[in-house]
Amino acid sequence: MSDSLVLKGVKAVTKHTGNEMLLRFPKRSAEGVWNLKRWWINGGKSTLYTKAAVFDVTTGAGTCKLAIDVNQSSIVRIDHDGSFNFAFYGARNIDHAALFTENFELIEHYVFPRQSGGQIMTVTPAGAPVRPTATEPAPEPDAGRVVPTRSVRKKSKIVT
Repeated sequence: MSDSLVLKGVKAVTKHTGNEMLLRFPKRSAEGVWNLKRWWINGGKSTLYTKAAVFDVTTGAGTCKLAIDVNQSSIVRIDHDGSFNFAFYGARNIDHAALFTENFELIEHYVFPRQSGGQIMTVTPAGAPVRPTATEPAPEPDAGRVVPTRSVRKKSKIVT
């Protein structure tokens, strides 16, 4: 399956096709956005937070969270291929996005052209959990099916 949507501002979703991405709102938030620790900053003496829109992305392989650093004038089209691979188009006023596990452990993050100076850059931190992948079901044995076999005749020697 694949999914596509356009996120406008902080919480307006339009042109949504599919049902794999679902915008989630935090409890007790008047603005409807999440305050997440900035995932693109390593170390430092103090913790900095950013406002983000968070989507639950669910496939047959499991559920992850896609967080997008947003503000009131942000616009981006997000395409999801069904295997936790994302494409972002027309990103305006967005600098960062990230893919997290269900427990908000960082899997990878994306740096948009406004910060990277070129194309969207995907960064996988050292020691990050792996992206879930769908397991292929084992082939079922052919219990009720009769498979013809080819018999081979051996030539017999006549001894006199």
